[in-house]
Amino acid sequence: MSATHPELLQPGELAPGLKASEFAARRNALAALLPPGGVAVLGAAPLVYMAGVIPYPYRQSADFLYLTGITQPAALAVLDSSARFTLFVPDHDAWREQWDGAGLGSQAATDVFGADDTALMSQMPAKLSEVLSGATTVFYDSEHAPAGCTVRQLAPYQQAQQQRRVEPLRPLLHKLRWRKSAGELGLMRRSAQLAAEAMTECIRMSRPGVNEHQLAAAFEYRCKAGGAQRMAYPPVVAGGPDACTIHYSRNDKPVRGDQMVLLDGGCEYHGYCSDVTRTWPTGGRYSGAQRAVYNAVLHVHQSCLEACRPGATLRQLHHLSVRLLAEAIAQLGLLPGRSAAEIMQGSYRRFYPHSVGHWLGLDTHDSSSMSHDRPLEPGVVLTIEPGLYIPDDPSMFGPLAGVGVRIEDDVAITAEGHDVLSKGVPVEVAQVEELVGAAAM
Repeated sequence: MSATHPELLQPGELAPGLKASEFAARRNALAALLPPGGVAVLGAAPLVYMAGVIPYPYRQSADFLYLTGITQPAALAVLDSSARFTLFVPDHDAWREQWDGAGLGSQAATDVFGADDTALMSQMPAKLSEVLSGATTVFYDSEHAPAGCTVRQLAPYQQAQQQRRVEPLRPLLHKLRWRKSAGELGLMRRSAQLAAEAMTECIRMSRPGVNEHQLAAAFEYRCKAGGAQRMAYPPVVAGGPDACTIHYSRNDKPVRGDQMVLLDGGCEYHGYCSDVTRTWPTGGRYSGAQRAVYNAVLHVHQSCLEACRPGATLRQLHHLSVRLLAEAIAQLGLLPGRSAAEIMQGSYRRFYPHSVGHWLGLDTHDSSSMSHDRPLEPGVVLTIEPGLYIPDDPSMFGPLAGVGVRIEDDVAITAEGHDVLSKGVPVEVAQVEELVGAAAM
């Protein structure tokens, strides 16, 4: 790989800062979690077509990428409790390779990706059936079936399932993926830096009347120009009251000068995701109502960041955000006659319907099977993203109606506390106002 991409990779690397030996260590760690005689089976993500022979851009399964480093489809990995690694690779197809380029071959599977044994996908049903026949427990997730063969159709798999010897693989992999290595943190830091630079540029180019799609395009361009391979998810670029729609995706309206715009975006850098949100006034100054809501969310954001340290839990951080936002809801007069304590009982969800954060890594919502009650450890990466969203009903909420604010950063837990990976984009009111329009089109 370093021979074909010397500008990116050092000898022995499968991604910048990630050597093949690290992927081998991951497989050894997974093997150590398997019971004697246990076998893990994991397929590459299939290629998905948008129409006819036109494929969507390919994205590898995060679990498969974590374990193998392979970014191509049509492959299957098998790992047993002794850490023996078998890799099934695509059959040679000269006609297909003329159209799509060379695929993963047996030589690369062994020399580059460290497989102990290789076989062709056409041989997979017979060879995998033999492996599964001797397994005490099969660890497999059904969506990991590779194109061309469904593991669940194999007789030994069906027999193991009938005997209740099939277990989900995902919880084991998520346990490993949850805490990042130094090399992974380096890639995540770069991913967050690219998103922060793109966000800063979008704030600089904003002006009254800027269209949401212009900001979405600028964000994507800046990320990819900096080296990101793709967006981590479709960006949310929501002007005015559309900011109160959490996953707004139209991104097609002009934003007036008296409105704010909320941009929630992130990119993938060699598989690792960023996820950053800022909310700013396109006219350059927050109105009194906008400033009141923004400062309330900013206070919660900063308080939760300060609480990010080893031993804390994501659930505790969420409860802190709920308590502080309930106080803000009461102070803003959004629910007249109700105290913060009463609002905390559940009515806050009308204005704050999501969690304060989630795990971040090879997926935007990473390691989803990991409990929010698990104490944070150095190497864990999460988002901190409190928000307030006030329904667009002036008869009830006056000048606060339709104001939506979210502030989100990517945070790595360290032995000393935390490191904000996306700190390159301004967040304080004065800094944001000074930046708006500095490079307006």
